[in-house]
Amino acid sequence: MKTALTVNRLPKIYLFFLPILLFLFTIFSCSNEEVDTIDLNSGLPDLVEVLESYGSGQDITAKATESKDGDYEPTFDVLSKALARTKLASTVSRNRLTVFAPTDDAFAALGITTKNVTEVDNLADILLYHVVWATVYSNQLENGSVPTANGAEVIINIDNGVLVNNARVTMADIKARNGVIHVIDSVLFPPSMTTAEIASSNPDFSVLLAAAVHANLASALGDSMPETVFAPTNQAFVDFLGVADSDAAITTIESLDPMLVASILKYHIVGGYVFSNQLSNGFVPTANGAAVEVDLSMGVMINDANVVMPNVQSTNGVIHVIDKVLSPPTMNLVEKAASFAPEFSILLAAATKAGLAGVLMGEGPYEQLTVFAPTNQAFMDLLNNLPDYDSLDDFDTEEDIALLTSILLYHVVEGRVYSSDLTSGPVTTLNGAFNLDLDNLTLDGNAMLDPSLLNVQATNGVIHVIDAVLVP
Repeated sequence: MKTALTVNRLPKIYLFFLPILLFLFTIFSCSNEEVDTIDLNSGLPDLVEVLESYGSGQDITAKATESKDGDYEPTFDVLSKALARTKLASTVSRNRLTVFAPTDDAFAALGITTKNVTEVDNLADILLYHVVWATVYSNQLENGSVPTANGAEVIINIDNGVLVNNARVTMADIKARNGVIHVIDSVLFPPSMTTAEIASSNPDFSVLLAAAVHANLASALGDSMPETVFAPTNQAFVDFLGVADSDAAITTIESLDPMLVASILKYHIVGGYVFSNQLSNGFVPTANGAAVEVDLSMGVMINDANVVMPNVQSTNGVIHVIDKVLSPPTMNLVEKAASFAPEFSILLAAATKAGLAGVLMGEGPYEQLTVFAPTNQAFMDLLNNLPDYDSLDDFDTEEDIALLTSILLYHVVEGRVYSSDLTSGPVTTLNGAFNLDLDNLTLDGNAMLDPSLLNVQATNGVIHVIDAVLVP
């Protein structure tokens, strides 16, 4: 309030010049800030000079030398030429920036050399996609998206090393007078279309796009929420549906219940940006609720489908092209257990007697459950060791039913817990916790997991088969 009164009492001519004085003060402050930064790093070359010095025989700064990994020294001749020819070298040398710098080897993997780099379409946009308008060292990076000078964003992942989209940082924190360089092993290409637009522009995804439209999911593939899509080709849909061609596949899909088609398509969608080098062996939850299994032992497999083209980036996600349609589970836990009949008939009868069948069918308070399911033989072994019970019929009092319920709940864990999620130690159930030893696959030192019957998926959970009944 005091300041406002003082300004109001100034002569009019001062009021006229005041904005100009403030503007000059701002410029002077910014200029001082720039000078301070340059003075602080006065012994270092600029970003362009550092890039040019690698492989050129020139001396480079001690700090840059310390950043090298072993005897490997990357070269940046292609990047340097590209910056010069697009007239971006002056921009990179004069502004405070972070540069994710692809090596000559990274360009060569795409057939790009110093001789043809200037023929690359949208070269300036591609180069600006490797630049961030700030100095960001590796210890300042966090998982998430970072805007680039191109306007589009790169996705940073630091869970296992440092990844920028699908490129790995192989050498970090090379200082320059006006910023920092992180060396990457792949060239980054800025996305220009949404996932839906990519599918629309590629005739090999015509069946997928028709399915998305029929299931009312097309708009979701074009919105701003980042998603990773395992995208089956037209041939994958033809094989899955057992029809003659793509047109027949579209006709068949349009005859199906949209909810069924949506369930299948959601089984191909994972939330967020997941590039192929972020995948690891195990299970990944999908928008369907069930999970797909990733197997990296031979290439990249998602369930029984091969990834034939990875890391197609869109403005709102990542596409991995696969050669088969993924089949989600279609039965709930009770139906899935019954499909093994009669192997789990006693378990299902016990669940019915204890009033838990509805819960296992998804009618209770738990959307997803994991069941460590004892076989019929396991229940018969238990009954043989209980002197007062020869069969389930002997559980006929309230106390008996309470005992049976407590035993069954000791086998049930809330949520989907896949074998890749398990660790040795206590496992919390709906009735206490049992102890798991993954070294010998035992539970409470008694029951054993069946390695061939782990991760049996249902619409509302997962089943792991065990050979003995656990008693809390």
